[in-house]
Amino acid sequence: MKKGHVYTLLFMLLISAVLTFALAAAYEGFKPAIRKNAALQEQRAVLYALGLDTGLKDAEVEAFYKDSIREGELNGVPVLVYGQGGPQAYAVPFEGSALWGALRGYLGVSAPLDQITGVVFTYQNETPGLGGRINEEVYKEQFRGLPITPDTVLSYGEGLDAVTGATQTSAAVLRTLNKALRESIFPGEAK
Repeated sequence: MKKGHVYTLLFMLLISAVLTFALAAAYEGFKPAIRKNAALQEQRAVLYALGLDTGLKDAEVEAFYKDSIREGELNGVPVLVYGQGGPQAYAVPFEGSALWGALRGYLGVSAPLDQITGVVFTYQNETPGLGGRINEEVYKEQFRGLPITPDTVLSYGEGLDAVTGATQTSAAVLRTLNKALRESIFPGEAK
């Protein structure tokens, strides 16, 4: 019987080693595809924030992004710029905290800084079906086309609806977007 315990232990160690190696090899094998998909997802998010993702296929997204988007600055803040002859819109990265974790994404604004072109969340960890609904089109689309000025403070009410049952997440979104407006798009402006 004692031989059985040693055999069981060695068998478990061998199987664990083989499966760990197989998992590591699979991860290394898929790493280029994982990176490519992550880059594609980020490019699609930027195009959505700028109002430019109009049903483009994956290959078209990559080509359009490379031809139309470049890194730049807006008021000393690193942003992504759309426009060939001159800037037509900016994708301003934002980060904040929500109920359960970080909230990251892009706030798109027109080049004259007078209108929001879109909002997209590239990372959020809110409860699916409640706070996670901030990723739904109906929620994100309500920000598209909103006029902005240096005095703009986004709030729910006329034209903007919070997610029902996700009060804290909804408040966190506005807090994060207002911070992006105040610190990245209109810094130093008197309020």
